[in-house]
Amino acid sequence: MLAMGLYAEENDQPKWNTTAIGSYVLSQGDAFGIGGAVGYSLTPRLELEGEIGTLPGVGGVYFVSEGVLYNFDNGTKNAIHYVLGGFCQFISLGDITNALMFGGGLKMPLTRSFKIRLDLRLYLFDEGWLMRLSTGLMWSF
Repeated sequence: MLAMGLYAEENDQPKWNTTAIGSYVLSQGDAFGIGGAVGYSLTPRLELEGEIGTLPGVGGVYFVSEGVLYNFDNGTKNAIHYVLGGFCQFISLGDITNALMFGGGLKMPLTRSFKIRLDLRLYLFDEGWLMRLSTGLMWSF
């Protein structure tokens, strides 16, 4: 109930957010990853997000992604469902691989400024696909 009262006014919502992310990559050799994201809310439902991270167990693979998130209004602010789409680049030993990114997730507010975020993303390459599960702590300001 506390979270519902905090977001009563649309003009009072934070515009920027940042997220510290830990992830687990499924398919093509399981691996753990770490990273961070920065987002900007265009409206309460529409956000732009940029993410950078690494998969240290895969031999120094780095990734950079840009995407758009759509937050669903489910009538409560205790759990916010979202879908996303965008573009990603994986960088390894000077090679760059481009991929389309699709996914979705759930944001659960802890306070006005902090949320727990659960996320599933699919990356589609020319050679196949990759799936990544992640969780993070989001700070909005």
